[in-house]
Amino acid sequence: MKSQNLGQFSYFKILLLIIIILIYFFGFNFKEYVPGGSPEDFKAFIWKNINFFKNDLIYSLVNYKELSDANFPGFYLITYINPFSNSIITFHLFSLIIGFLTSLIFGIVLFHQDKSNDKITNFLAASLILILPFFISRTYWGTSAGLAWFFFIVNIYVFCIIQDELSSNKKIKLRNIIILSILSSILLYIRSSFIFLIIFFLLFFLFKVKKKEYFLILLFCYVLLSIPGFFIIYIWLQQPDGSITAVQFLNLKNILFNFPIYTSYLAFYLIPVLFMSLKAIKKEIALKYLRTFLLISFFYLILIYFGKLEYLSKYEYSGGAILKLNYILKDGNYFLLLFFSVLGCCVLVSFLEKNLLQNYFLILPLFLVYGLTEFPFQDYFEPLILFLFFSGLLKSDLYDLFIKQKSNISVIYFFYFFTYLSVSIMVKNPI
Repeated sequence: MKSQNLGQFSYFKILLLIIIILIYFFGFNFKEYVPGGSPEDFKAFIWKNINFFKNDLIYSLVNYKELSDANFPGFYLITYINPFSNSIITFHLFSLIIGFLTSLIFGIVLFHQDKSNDKITNFLAASLILILPFFISRTYWGTSAGLAWFFFIVNIYVFCIIQDELSSNKKIKLRNIIILSILSSILLYIRSSFIFLIIFFLLFFLFKVKKKEYFLILLFCYVLLSIPGFFIIYIWLQQPDGSITAVQFLNLKNILFNFPIYTSYLAFYLIPVLFMSLKAIKKEIALKYLRTFLLISFFYLILIYFGKLEYLSKYEYSGGAILKLNYILKDGNYFLLLFFSVLGCCVLVSFLEKNLLQNYFLILPLFLVYGLTEFPFQDYFEPLILFLFFSGLLKSDLYDLFIKQKSNISVIYFFYFFTYLSVSIMVKNPI
């Protein structure tokens, strides 16, 4: 009877996997209704910029500021040589396939990292990104983020291979270091915010890898690959009113302002894991997290008393789904966001207690880089948190639970994300 139930559950997981894939491809026909700003961005400047590059590559590079894009021009350079970018239809279809390939490679990463679960379970977990509203919005409309996520997960796969070489006391193959440096540099040229990943790689090789020649090789590759970037920046600064578009949106004080929002994202994307942990968590661990929860809550209450969190009641642009739900419940309300933020802080504590150095090297650059921005968009972290957590780059007791309960948690995630997608579409397209 038990084996029969397991067999039925396997068929159920296959069914969910098929449903997710069908939703992803069928939803492409209704991409006008997807949440997020991708449709507006594509119509306002992305397609126009693609054609600028195709018509005059050199002029577009030199006068890149005129194109109103805050990222490096790597996306447009790749699109320039992309044979599918000659029409909007073929370009969107190409981006759709790239999004699906991102999910497939993610599944390969998960199976590579977790042999205790079967391929169906790992690919089901990986396919969950295909029903995330901001992810599909980016891939349906062919924005730079859609292409960047593809390169991001390929970077993670190469890094996992390097970690395997280290754990088995083998020499790291030179070609893997070179491939990692090239792929992560391409990623940076597509989306500059992914510099946090390069910082992580450098810190990992410097402090976690005993042989320092590997770090020096990686550093040399990055210096070499950064020359085109510094050269184009120099050209931009020589132009009349020369500046870099993205800089105007960055400020150190934003790191503190964005912290409650970003930690709420962390909890938001790990809710199914946190839910499952309620049954498995030990009493002494629960008490430890309760102390963290109460401490952070008390700190937020002090900030509320002195009016230091009032800025959270006035977000018209960005802020995430939880904050928007707060405003729907009550205008100017942000207490639900703070609750999720406190949960996110507890998750952060769990990350910093296990695999401390690696988690610290990843979390600190991540929060610093994204914290600088004036607009803390949720799509910065979608599906970033899933990539980092599901792949085991961020390890904790929660990750151990995820591995043990991956089948059940993946099923919960399906219903959670499907609800999230449905509500997001309804909010953007009210009847």
